[in-house]
Amino acid sequence: MMNAAPRRLPIDMVVRRSFLFAWESRAALMAPLLIYAGITAIADLAAMQVFGADNRAAVFLITILEQIFGMAFAVGIHRFVLLAETPAGFRFFRWDRNFVQYVVVALLLLIIGASALLMAVGALGGDPTAQPPAASGVGALVSLFIMIFAALILSRFSLALPATALADPVRPRQIWQMTVGNGWRLVATAMLVVLPFFMLDALYIQILGGDGIAKIVLIAMLRLTATVQLVVTTIMLSLSYDVLIRGGGPTSR
Repeated sequence: MMNAAPRRLPIDMVVRRSFLFAWESRAALMAPLLIYAGITAIADLAAMQVFGADNRAAVFLITILEQIFGMAFAVGIHRFVLLAETPAGFRFFRWDRNFVQYVVVALLLLIIGASALLMAVGALGGDPTAQPPAASGVGALVSLFIMIFAALILSRFSLALPATALADPVRPRQIWQMTVGNGWRLVATAMLVVLPFFMLDALYIQILGGDGIAKIVLIAMLRLTATVQLVVTTIMLSLSYDVLIRGGGPTSR
């Protein structure tokens, strides 16, 4: 049942439960996690070794296919967290109407984010590689304001993703109303969840940077970390949706 009154997102609880939920659910999530990580790691290696980094068309196509595959995985995770659906193996990945709608919503959010980025770059003078001294103070402030405003909007409307995965009859207007006062909380929650993964990636690059076997191991480790990050961040979105839209909360399994 949807909760009409806006609630406050408990940042610490959602962040903690996102990681703990993933760990406690490892038996159910391990098979699809390894499937996704394995297939995308092979795709990454193909993009680097077979097509070459200079073949931008092939790399772009593989990246798009990986993102679509990740959305099918994310829909399954949302439904696992919020509906306790646990199909085994490849059946965990959803390719139904919910998946199609999920892709559409994700694309709309991407368009909003890309539009905000283009406006921010335009405020800096149109050169994304320009150093800070090259931009005017007013332009830099306008650019910063645009990016902050976009982050707050996207953080609130991102809860349309779990709603779509569940086929819940909740409209964007309802999501906007029911996340009042939680924009910064959603942004902070997302940042705290992804920060450990960024630190791990930096550590892998520092230790395994190089060619040959080290490069292959690096790609495998980065892909595994990215897969776990996808799982945890999707759980975080599910729990945030449960708290703010459904009126529930992150609980122990």
